[in-house]
Amino acid sequence: MPPHVEIVFKQLFEELKSMKQQQWTITNYGVLILAAIYAVKQLPVSHGQSKLQLLAIMTAVFGSWFLLRIQYDMPGPRWRLDEVHKTYFTPDELRGVGLTDKQIQNLHNKPWRRKLSYLSRGWEFTGSLMAVLWVGAILVCLAL
Repeated sequence: MPPHVEIVFKQLFEELKSMKQQQWTITNYGVLILAAIYAVKQLPVSHGQSKLQLLAIMTAVFGSWFLLRIQYDMPGPRWRLDEVHKTYFTPDELRGVGLTDKQIQNLHNKPWRRKLSYLSRGWEFTGSLMAVLWVGAILVCLAL
């Protein structure tokens, strides 16, 4: 593989890795904000309960929006990474790096089918992270 292609390959891989790390970071900060809202309610200072509940719901809304935005941006690097796989690697080399025969065959699918596959990939994790935010927000609202 030419050096410039290797650089692009590594960059695309790092971009995907960074996006996934951002999703975890967003969720962690969302949970931290929800914990802070709950902690503020435990203080002996009077606060508007409805304002704290609204803040908890807004944390879940904005956190979910950020998670969805990142999930929506992931198909681009995945597409380009698969194009590098398809163009510069033989099927034997792809098997050597851990791709299954089905994954290798999917590299040659029609473009619309590949895009649909990329859009639907990873939702179980994004959905789980969103569920953490929403369940946390609902629990905080009920506890207030």
